[in-house]
Amino acid sequence: MPSINTTASGHPSPVNTRRQYLPYSSAEDRYLVTLRMAMDIINSRIRGHAPCNAAFRALPGGRSFADVWNDNSVWINYDPDSNPGYFGARVGNDVTISKYAYLMGHWTVVATLVHEFAHVNGAPGGNSTQAEDTLRRCLLHQLHDPAVLGRLFNPMNNQSIG
Repeated sequence: MPSINTTASGHPSPVNTRRQYLPYSSAEDRYLVTLRMAMDIINSRIRGHAPCNAAFRALPGGRSFADVWNDNSVWINYDPDSNPGYFGARVGNDVTISKYAYLMGHWTVVATLVHEFAHVNGAPGGNSTQAEDTLRRCLLHQLHDPAVLGRLFNPMNNQSIG
């Protein structure tokens, strides 16, 4: 299972990134509870789902979802950004989940984790939909958003978010 970056873990956060990769602390306890709820859903419903595992095997990294999910060298971090439209990010084996995603609820956190884990498994960013498309095969079809690319694009102001 992935590791959670807490103040007690001593995990060094990535530096020089556009996003924050912070440990969960007592100030974010409610987000840590939501994260654990999302992880329980992934463990009980998604990790062993054959179509999800197949979709992940088709990504450039070639590992199943279960393989990536069971990798404890992957870290989940916290980003206090609450700007609408920014859900999470990934640098190497570090994933960060935004406050905005937490405010949207545990199902959004589940979808964000699956999306970001697809990037860990080699799904490209930029204009690719590969990471977001895994949601369709991972029992999260209703949370799939075709506007979510490697970065979310806001057509109202021609700006990229994230």
